[in-house]
Amino acid sequence: MSATSTLLSANLRTHGRRYVSTGLAVAISTAFIAITLIVMTTLAASLSAGVYSRYRGGTIVVERGKGGTEESMSRATEALKALPGVSGIKEMGQWPGEAQSDYSRGKLYVSILPSDPFEQPRLTQGKLPESETEIVIPESTASTLKLSVGDTLGMRPGYSSKEYRSVSIVGLTPSRTSGADLPASYLTDKGFAAVYGTSTTGAILVATSSPDADQNANPPVATQETWVASANSALAGIPDITVSTVKDKIKEDLDQAQIGSAATMAIMLVFPAIAALVASIVVSSTFRVVLAQRTRELALLRTLGATRGQVRSLVVREAFAIGAISSAIGVAAGALIGTLAAWGTGLADSFPAAIGALSPVQLIGTWLGATLFTTLVGVFPARAASRVAPIAALAPVNEVGAAARKKHTVRFIIGLLMTVGSCALVALALSAKDNSAKFLGAFGGSILALIGLILVVSVLLPSITRGFGLLFPGMLSAMARENTTRNPGRTSATGTAIIIGVTLVVTIMVGAASMRTTLVDAVNSARPFDLIAVSRTGVLTDEQKSGIVSTEGVAATVDQYGAPGELTKTSGAPAYKPLGNSDLDAEVAASVSVSGEPDYTSVVHSPVTQLGDDQVRVGEKSVEGQKLKLCVDSCVELTAVYSNSLSFGQAAVSEATLRRISEPERQAVIIKMVDGADPETVQSALLKDASLDVSGSALERKIYMTMIDRLMLVLVGLLGVSVLVSLVGVANTLSLSVAERTRENGLLRALGLTKRQMKGLMAVEALILSLTGALIGLVLGACFGWIGVLALPLEDATPVLSIPWGQLAIVFVIAVVCALVASWLPGRRAARVSPSEALATE
Repeated sequence: MSATSTLLSANLRTHGRRYVSTGLAVAISTAFIAITLIVMTTLAASLSAGVYSRYRGGTIVVERGKGGTEESMSRATEALKALPGVSGIKEMGQWPGEAQSDYSRGKLYVSILPSDPFEQPRLTQGKLPESETEIVIPESTASTLKLSVGDTLGMRPGYSSKEYRSVSIVGLTPSRTSGADLPASYLTDKGFAAVYGTSTTGAILVATSSPDADQNANPPVATQETWVASANSALAGIPDITVSTVKDKIKEDLDQAQIGSAATMAIMLVFPAIAALVASIVVSSTFRVVLAQRTRELALLRTLGATRGQVRSLVVREAFAIGAISSAIGVAAGALIGTLAAWGTGLADSFPAAIGALSPVQLIGTWLGATLFTTLVGVFPARAASRVAPIAALAPVNEVGAAARKKHTVRFIIGLLMTVGSCALVALALSAKDNSAKFLGAFGGSILALIGLILVVSVLLPSITRGFGLLFPGMLSAMARENTTRNPGRTSATGTAIIIGVTLVVTIMVGAASMRTTLVDAVNSARPFDLIAVSRTGVLTDEQKSGIVSTEGVAATVDQYGAPGELTKTSGAPAYKPLGNSDLDAEVAASVSVSGEPDYTSVVHSPVTQLGDDQVRVGEKSVEGQKLKLCVDSCVELTAVYSNSLSFGQAAVSEATLRRISEPERQAVIIKMVDGADPETVQSALLKDASLDVSGSALERKIYMTMIDRLMLVLVGLLGVSVLVSLVGVANTLSLSVAERTRENGLLRALGLTKRQMKGLMAVEALILSLTGALIGLVLGACFGWIGVLALPLEDATPVLSIPWGQLAIVFVIAVVCALVASWLPGRRAARVSPSEALATE
């Protein structure tokens, strides 16, 4: 072993404790990158496997062209079945369906059960259907309907009023799917025909006899191309039918899957990149301070004959060793967590399959990249360390001087100019009419503004921290306040790391809360009712009304009556312009469904404009303000009021007006729910009546809120890693300050400072750092979150700023508590220093 290697090994043992937080920051960031790569790679592999399984056993794919009809597709299917050598045909489509149980109603996506050699559905329970009265459904649907294998449900086509057909559940399929299709239910071809009355589709997969098929049961490409020619010949008399090889369709679907997975991976890697950025700040700060503390040691090496190049090489090799060890730990931890995540989310069928999907190239590349990253971050401190003059070995250690209180005027000016310029760019982008330019300009400007603000704040942070510390009275607070400014470089780096993490998390929270409020307000404004129950028969009976009123979760109801009528101009012409058909009979064009608007006061949760008894609401803009003639049993002239919520053939008047000209029937019941009631639970209870349809804004609001909340949790969880790394920086700052102030701490202990007070000193120091960074992060995050909402292309919605004070308080408390926890170990170490030993330390 060379002298340099021996010295390197000794330095790592001696100074290893100072590099623990550096290694931890590198390991966390590396693990994060490894987890993201593993999950996204497994997703891409799963999508590819789904594509191959979809076309398994096929030779050619036959589809309808743009002008194709169901009849032409049916003729093509029969012609192909009669073609010699065709061994099977698979319907590739999925049809919407509706299932009814005693508990609820749910949607299905139904496929015809394929036969060999096509891919068979994967079951989690039961068996495949064999008769026309048997069905296989996804586990999620079974859970919604509270059914299991062996139970019976009612089945009918989606968006229809057909009678439900009773079928028996014989198996369950997984709820998650990696292919292009939705989680499917399966019926036999006879069962499908019994429910839907047809078995035609827009695409079929044709299997042929082929002894030399590959592992996916697909014949060679030459065979596929021969069958394309044969099929085109057999289908020559059928218009608008296209025939493709399975190879071409697989390539087309794989290209789409790879584009989608690549875009997703690019988005997902943004979050590890943020964590790596924060880690770079922590790592760079650590190296600078540790090397400043080792000034005498490095100068002594120069005195003993070491060249600048040798000192620089020694420090770079230290950084390389720390990076290699830390990133290896991070890659190992990330591989384990990523594999468990891929298995747990269903991207991999089993844990061994998830392990088999690991890419050694990606893992080695991640390790190598993190190692080089750490090494490069250590290059600049190494260059500074190599310039230490030999005479510095004779100088006393001056911790304050080691911090090198440099002026950062240039950095401040650059940051200020960047901030002002990017804010102007954001303002210009927000005024743009093109949605793409608006979003991209605001996003790019916000990124530049964040960088500029970070540069400005990093210069001002030591002064801001000291000023903020003035709010804390007492001797310990005064000492802690001064300690935070003794090394302004380290304070800036640590505070900046906290600011970046908190800013990003708060941006997501404020943006999500504002989006939620904006969308809910827009929904409430357009559809101010929670739920509306409509009878499929057109008339809602008193018995049905009683059932609705008695349903748990229903707070108030109002009946809505309606009747068929005619709406014309005073000249006799139809009020609505015929839709794309000028030959439409005038009487038919004038026919409308008239609804009578009741007093909504008891059921609305946002202001509504009630119609006057002399008004009629229509969806035809051109007649707004005109006198129209509405006839049901008798006629009345009313003034037209336009509303974009009504369509062709619809009109609304006040209930009093409707009753004046007709004897209307109850067609719907408008429902206001109990505060806190779950709309899906109430809907499920109402849908026990098979003749009812239930919809409303409450369901739409829940979809928006659920979607936004889930997305926010995912994004905050991903960004939370950067906050964790920044808190590692807090622990690093305090640990280094303990190490470099050993004599000072010993003197304080000798002057009567107790162990408890020493721990308190560290805690207050951490508190001042975290409070300052967290408060700045809260302000910046709120601003960027609001800019993000303004930049989104929201149609027919007015952006509303919503500050989630409770969530922000939680972020603030977590940041402070975690910083205090991070101060525990350094404080404990400082308190354990013996006064006599500390005073004897050189």
